[in-house]
Amino acid sequence: MSKTMMFAATLSNAGRSTTRIPTARPATLRDAQRQPIDIFIENLSVDGFGMSTTTSLSRGERVSLQLAGIEPREARVVRRLGLSYGCEFVTPLDPRDLSLALDAGIVLNGQFTANDDATSRRDRQGHVSRLGQIGIMVSLNILLWSAIGVSIHAIL
Repeated sequence: MSKTMMFAATLSNAGRSTTRIPTARPATLRDAQRQPIDIFIENLSVDGFGMSTTTSLSRGERVSLQLAGIEPREARVVRRLGLSYGCEFVTPLDPRDLSLALDAGIVLNGQFTANDDATSRRDRQGHVSRLGQIGIMVSLNILLWSAIGVSIHAIL
């Protein structure tokens, strides 16, 4: 394991009372005004979750996370590093709920008709798809962690 990866792993587990389980899945968060925010969940535990988003959130901000298989859960932002955030559930998940959330698939909502192909293609021009947004967030996180690793390597 490289020094950068070891450092990142150390940071992600520092001060944790429970182990976070890698999830790597898109999800929707809601802010205090109940507005949807596209996120990418990186890890999940009974106490909280790590995520990435292009939306700016403040430490202490209250949010709500809807996970497939369980009811929405209130959380607060406790850590921010670039586009990565750490959130703590206000009420920890029951281990059974954690298991349900990890076992559940990604839920997609939509209304589709047979003639929507041409309209859909026209509407998508100039827009980045959700998968594209996730790819950008993941790439930016890798770039950020690489820069941190290079900086630490230069210091050492």
